[in-house]
Amino acid sequence: GGFVLSWYTKGVKKFLTQKYWHELFEVGMTLKAFNGVWETVTGFLFLVLSKETLQKGFSYVTKNELLEDPRDSFIQFLAHTFQNVSSDTKTFAALYIFLHGILNIFLVVQLYRDKHWAYLVTIGSMVLFMIYQIHRISIHHSLFLTVLTIFDALFIVLTWHEYKHHNEKVSI
Repeated sequence: GGFVLSWYTKGVKKFLTQKYWHELFEVGMTLKAFNGVWETVTGFLFLVLSKETLQKGFSYVTKNELLEDPRDSFIQFLAHTFQNVSSDTKTFAALYIFLHGILNIFLVVQLYRDKHWAYLVTIGSMVLFMIYQIHRISIHHSLFLTVLTIFDALFIVLTWHEYKHHNEKVSI
């Protein structure tokens, strides 16, 4: 009786643990999907809108913030960045953000569809993007990019755990 109870208890604990891992993975996929949509829309807008239109839109969006605090260093930094970006840099950034968003959406859809190959492709592509992001962080010390990179690292761990669990399901 003790062996069966021990085996059952371990099985229940493993199921509950896997349930929480899976829920975290699904939350991560949802966040990745929203981020993918946001990046796709943003990248597309940066591609099709002129630099002047983007600057006017930025001024409109930040107008109230600047009325509250005309010396807001973050807003001033962004405004300066918008004014001094070259058209080549704008195009590169727009394409990078757009393609990253499309890739995120595509991979999340494949993960939701439980496509076995999508787990490793997701991990591999995220590692490649993280290498580039870490390079950019080392140059520009971006807090936003640092937070995004930490989120990506956590999502890689969740994806790896889900992949291992998926392999266990497949081999049963």
